[in-house]
Amino acid sequence: MSLEDDTMKSKEKVWRGIEKMNLEKMKRRQQLAKLSFETKITILVRLQSIASEINKASGRKCRQVWEISEYHDN
Repeated sequence: MSLEDDTMKSKEKVWRGIEKMNLEKMKRRQQLAKLSFETKITILVRLQSIASEINKASGRKCRQVWEISEYHDN
């Protein structure tokens, strides 16, 4: 087997991996699009809380987490 054959097989393997990743990414986006507005806001507020904690721990300026009582877990 030549170096060119190995290189072609490696490239094909990489492209198959990229295609699979893009397909899974598309499926995930479709799942997220089907979520209710309330669920999306809950996720958003949770991500804000996580980002705020990371920023605090690293000494960076924190943005305020939305104060939406029915969505906020604190």
